[in-house]
Amino acid sequence: PSIFRDGEGEVDAADADAGKDSNANANTTDFCASTEEATQRAGIDKLMPDGAVVHSHLFEPCGYSMNGQAGNGAAYWTIHITPEAHCSYASFETNHLCPSYHDLIQRVVATFRPKRLTTVEHIDQDSCISTAGPVLPAEIDGYNMNGRTLNEFGCKDYVVQMCNFQLRAD
Repeated sequence: PSIFRDGEGEVDAADADAGKDSNANANTTDFCASTEEATQRAGIDKLMPDGAVVHSHLFEPCGYSMNGQAGNGAAYWTIHITPEAHCSYASFETNHLCPSYHDLIQRVVATFRPKRLTTVEHIDQDSCISTAGPVLPAEIDGYNMNGRTLNEFGCKDYVVQMCNFQLRAD
């Protein structure tokens, strides 16, 4: 997200050409005076249209964490970001009910722009997705799916799907 970038959210061209991850080398508190600013500059406030950030925190020397509510308090969402030169990490988790997580996954990926990502979906009969039909992996713009694991538990009334994606080279 832009809170980990130079200036107004622009990637330094020399770093980009050298293959450096400018997100991993910045200190969040150097760029953001408050968690509210970090949340807005990163685009996190736009991830969940009906969501609200309840608590957020900037860590020293770097990092960000937030917890929020969605669906009028019926669901949670949480984000943790650790920008490190050797291994940056961002996670997004929610129990928000929606007919498909594909749009939400696209928004999360567009916000964080990872080189690699893993999605894990837990689906049961009470979810909007349900287990009545085939559980399909998300198609993420600009990414190839490199692996998929699908586990069905019981009489297919609980399904866990895990997919690994990598940014396309083109």
